[in-house]
Amino acid sequence: MKSSNLTRGVFRSILANRPYAVRGCQRTLGTKAKPLSNHPRTTYALHQKRHLFGINFGTTRKGFEGARSTAANVELALGKLVDVVRARRSQSRLPPENEVVDAFRFLFASMIESPRRLTRNEVFLATEAFMHLQERGHILGSDSKTSLSEEDLHNVLLALASSTGHDRFRTDARILATQVFDALRDGSVTARDIDHPVDHGRHQAQGSLLVTYISVLSKTGSAQEALELLRKSPSSSERASLPMWTAVLRGLANEGRNKEFWEVVREVQDTVGPLDAVSQETLASHFSQHDEISALKRVFALSLENGQVPTTPTLIRVVDCAMRNGEEEWAGKAVNLLQQRTDSGDMAGTLAVWHATHEPSVKHMRQIIQQLSDRGVTDAVSMKTMNRLIEYAYSQHSAETASQYMDLAQALGLHPDGRTRALQLEYDLKQGNRTAAAQSFELLSREDVPVDRSDVPVLNHYISSLSFSADPEYMHLMNVVDHVLSTGADLEAEAIAGLCHVFLQKDELEEATGLLRHRVDSYPRDDRARISAVFQQFITDLSIKDQRAYNAYELFRHAFPETPVTERVAIMQSFFARKRPDLACLVFGHMRQREDLAARPTPAAYAKCFEGIASCKDIDGLQMVYNMLKLDLEVEQTTRIHNGLMAAYTECQQPFVAIIDHFWKIMESREGPTLSSFILALRACEKWIPQGGHEARQIMALMQSFNLVITKEVYDAYVGALAGQSEFENTVELIEEMEHDIGEAPDALTIGTFYNAIPWQYRKDEVERWARKAYPELWAELETYGDVIDDEWEIRYFKIDRSVDMDDELLFAEGEYRPVITRGGEQMLETPAGTA
Repeated sequence: MKSSNLTRGVFRSILANRPYAVRGCQRTLGTKAKPLSNHPRTTYALHQKRHLFGINFGTTRKGFEGARSTAANVELALGKLVDVVRARRSQSRLPPENEVVDAFRFLFASMIESPRRLTRNEVFLATEAFMHLQERGHILGSDSKTSLSEEDLHNVLLALASSTGHDRFRTDARILATQVFDALRDGSVTARDIDHPVDHGRHQAQGSLLVTYISVLSKTGSAQEALELLRKSPSSSERASLPMWTAVLRGLANEGRNKEFWEVVREVQDTVGPLDAVSQETLASHFSQHDEISALKRVFALSLENGQVPTTPTLIRVVDCAMRNGEEEWAGKAVNLLQQRTDSGDMAGTLAVWHATHEPSVKHMRQIIQQLSDRGVTDAVSMKTMNRLIEYAYSQHSAETASQYMDLAQALGLHPDGRTRALQLEYDLKQGNRTAAAQSFELLSREDVPVDRSDVPVLNHYISSLSFSADPEYMHLMNVVDHVLSTGADLEAEAIAGLCHVFLQKDELEEATGLLRHRVDSYPRDDRARISAVFQQFITDLSIKDQRAYNAYELFRHAFPETPVTERVAIMQSFFARKRPDLACLVFGHMRQREDLAARPTPAAYAKCFEGIASCKDIDGLQMVYNMLKLDLEVEQTTRIHNGLMAAYTECQQPFVAIIDHFWKIMESREGPTLSSFILALRACEKWIPQGGHEARQIMALMQSFNLVITKEVYDAYVGALAGQSEFENTVELIEEMEHDIGEAPDALTIGTFYNAIPWQYRKDEVERWARKAYPELWAELETYGDVIDDEWEIRYFKIDRSVDMDDELLFAEGEYRPVITRGGEQMLETPAGTA
C-alpha cells in the first residue's frame, strides 16, 4: 500500500529524531516563529517561579481548551497531574475527571505543537494520571470531556517518539508508551487497523500507530522488544513496513547490538526487500554521528531498491565521516556522486573541505569555491561554506590558515557570523588562551544567533571551563550564561555542573536551586550523575563548615533522588567525620524513609552508621538508628551490623550490651564471626568492669576451640582487656609471653595499649616505670607518638591508633559454621565470675 504524504512525513520525522513540521510552517530553530492559528510558540525560560525541580503544586486555571502552549500553562497542567498523584497517595479527594483529562490532553498536545524533551517527572506524572483514568474507565469513552480520545493517545505516542532526549534507555517512557498502545489496541482500534495501514480518514492515524510505538521502543532501549512485535505483525513482510524495520535497526545500533543489527539487515532484505534511500540515510546518519566508520562502509555498500542512489545528505555524511577518520580513498565514490549534484547547501562545504585536505592554500580554495559557484552548487559562496574551511583549519591546529580563510571570506564579500566566532572561541579554549576566548565571546555575542545553534556546545564548554578554573571571573561567567539563556538555548550538564560548583563555593544556594529547577530531571542519568558529583564533592569536603555542607545536602537529596545508597553513605560518613552525628543520622534517616526498597539502607549502610556513631560516642543516635533497624523488616541483622553495634555500645559506655546482646548473637548466628568480632568484643571487655577479665578469657578460649590464629591485633586487644580490669601482673605476664604465644614480639603499640587501657593515673605511672625498665626502646618510641591529657581526670593517654577494621571477611565459609558448637562451648567455659 502507498502511504500518504502526511504519514510518510511523520514516519521520516520520527526516524530522523526531529519534530514533524507541516510544509509551509515557519517554525524553524533560530528564527522567530509565526503564530499558528491562535497559538504562538513560546520558549522555555530558566528564571520562572516554580516549585522545586519542575512543578507548581496546585492549580487555579479552570480549563485548558484554547490555551496557548506556554511554559506557564504546561506548569499548570503538570500541577493538576500532581494533584492526582497526591490524592491517590493520601487517599484524599481526587480532582474532577474532566480537569484531569483536560490537563493530560493539553500537556501532550502542547508537545506536538512545541516539541521538546519530556522529563522523567513529566512522564511519571503522565503515567500515574493515565492509570488513574484507565482504572475509572475514562480511556476511549464516549464523553470527550471526561475521556481521552484516540487522537489524545496518538499524541502521547508521537510525543514519546520524538522527545526521549539523549538517553539510550528510558524505561519510564517505554512503560507509558506500552500502556497507551495496549489501550488503543484493545479499544476501538482493531488489530487489523494497526497492522494494515490505509490511506484515508482516521485510519491514516491508526496506520501510524504501530510505527510510532515501535519507534518509541527502539529509542528507549527496547529494540529487541520492538523487533519481536514487528515480526509478529502480519504486515511485517510488506514494503510499507520498511520504516518500522528502519526504526528497529537504528535502535539496535544505538544499543550497541551490532551482531543482531546485521542479522536483521539480512532479514529485511530477504522479507521486505532492499533498503530505500531514506532508510539508508537514517542508518548512515547514526553511524556517521558516532564515527563508526566500519559500519558506515557496510551500510553505504548496501544495494537500494529499484536502482535508487544514496541521498545527498547520505553522501555528505559519508564524506565527512571518512575525512574525520582518514578514509579519504574509500570516500572517493561518494565524492564523485556529490560532484554531480547541486541540490544541497551543505555539500559545498563538504566538497570545499575535501579539496582542502589535498591542497589547503587560499589561492586553490578560492578557485574551488568559484568552480562550485559556476556549476550552480547551492550556497557555494556563503559564510556557511567558509566556516567549514575555517573549522577544518582549526582542526589542523593552523590558526594562521583559519585567519587567511576569514580574509578570503571578506574578499568574497562575506562577513564572519556567529558560527565563525564560535569556531574561534572553541579554538581559543582548546589552546587555553582565556584572554583570546573572552575577546572571541564578545565578538560572538554581537552576531546574530546561528540558525543551527552551533554556538551552543562551545558556549557550554566555555561556561564549564570558566566554572572549574581557579578564577571563574564571576561577572564575565554570568554574562556568558545570560547570553546562552537569553537566546533560548539550553545549558548542558557539564555547564550546569560547573555553575553549581561556583554557586556552592560562593554559598549561593538560591542560584544553584534555580539551576536545578531548570528541568534537571530531563538529563540522561550519566549527565545527572556528573552534576550530582559536584554536590557530593562539596558536601564531603571536610574543610566546608557543617551547616553549609548540610544545606547543600538538603538541595542535593531533593534534586537527585536516584543517588545510590553507597554514595549517600559517604555523605553520612562525612558528617560523622565532622563530629556532627546529629546531621549524619538525619542523612541516614532520609534513606530509611525512602519508599523504593533499592534506595533504602542496606546491612552495610546500617553497619557504617553504627561505626560512625561509635566514633562520635552518640548514645541518642545509637538508640534512634537501632530502633529503625528493629522496625526494618527488609534488613537482616548480619554479623557486620552486630560488629558496628558492639563498637557503638562500647564507646557509649555500655560494654555489657555489646557483649551480651551482640557478641553472643554473632556466635549464635548462621554467619558466625569475623576476626574483628573478637577484637571488638575484647575492646568491650576492656571497659566492662568488673566482668571484662572473665569474659575476655572466655573469648580467647573460644577462639582456641575454633583453632583460629591469634593475630597480634587480637593479642593486643586481649592485653587491653586485662589492663582495663587493672590486672597489672597478669598483663605484664601476657606481654612477656607474647612472642612465645603468637610468634610476634611486643611493640610500641602493645605497650601503649597497656598504658592507655589501665585506669587511674597512678596505675599508668606503674606501667611507665615497668616499661622504661623492661622495654626502654619501645617506651622511647611510644613517647614520639605524642600524648593528650584528660583535663577533667588529669589522666594521660598516648596518641596511638587502635582503630578496628570492621570490613573484614567472615571466618567461616557459608554452611561451615555451626552455632550449636558455640553454645556448647559457652556452657563448658562458663565459670563463676571473678575466677582467673
